[in-house]
Amino acid sequence: MTTTSGELHVFQSVDGVRVTYRRWLPDGEVRATIQLVHGASEHSGRYGRLAGALTARGLAVHAMDLRGHGRTAEGTGTGRFGDPGFDGVLHDVQALQLIAAEQHPGVPRVLLGHSMGSIIALAAAERDGAELAGLVLSGPLGVNPALADTVSQLEAAVAAGLADQPLDALGAFNQSFEPARTAYDWLSRDAAEVDAYIADPLAGDEMPLTYGYAAEVFGVSVRASSPEGVAALPDGLPVLLLSGSRDPVGGEQAGQVTALAGLLRDRGLPVEQHVYPDARHEVFNETNRDEIVADLVGWMEQRLPG
Repeated sequence: MTTTSGELHVFQSVDGVRVTYRRWLPDGEVRATIQLVHGASEHSGRYGRLAGALTARGLAVHAMDLRGHGRTAEGTGTGRFGDPGFDGVLHDVQALQLIAAEQHPGVPRVLLGHSMGSIIALAAAERDGAELAGLVLSGPLGVNPALADTVSQLEAAVAAGLADQPLDALGAFNQSFEPARTAYDWLSRDAAEVDAYIADPLAGDEMPLTYGYAAEVFGVSVRASSPEGVAALPDGLPVLLLSGSRDPVGGEQAGQVTALAGLLRDRGLPVEQHVYPDARHEVFNETNRDEIVADLVGWMEQRLPG
């Protein structure tokens, strides 16, 4: 099968914001749809290679530029949600799910979130996940006991008037890789992928979060990754967790991700977890990405019609 080149589309959200999304289609029957939710300070266009691997298996792939990111930031401002706040993001995720369902009725629907996108995907599945056939979290934060204090500090900064000021939310992640070649060595062992991220005008330092954005999204993470949060997930929802052992976002040896896996299993959900030795944050851009994509595709195949 071949794919389109991530054709661009737009839908209008609840507050009138024009949300840009990409769509990749298989050259043949659509067996399922998968919505990709990107991470902080990046955009949907970085997922073309992954989308190609998925369309090759008959999956239609949809991925929006989140509020505050990519082309959608033209309507919200860089690193800002717009008037609805975080609820606007959850509405956008559901709106794109409904677009995919309308375009490809009657096939399974899967939601995949990476990094900050894993927070959004988990929260979206807790609110609107009844029709999902599966949930995939890549490079997730997991259960981070220190995050509640971070949220309190961010909320204090917002109360002091810094809500729309840019925040260096990613800078600390490189500490365990110093002395490092770049400030983003924590993303991947593949130097070419790191350099592509740095050179991308819609990623990294060019697209910072604001204090207000970070306070909301990390506050949601605390709630969504709690026993009360995962209790809202649909019964029987299959979950796949993918992370690197050296990903600073998921804790040492992915300990925070393993804690989330435990919460999900306690909820009674079927959970599959992969922790890749020495891999860093962007597992789909890692040096062993073929292995990781194969694990994703294998997990998907178990949930798709023949």
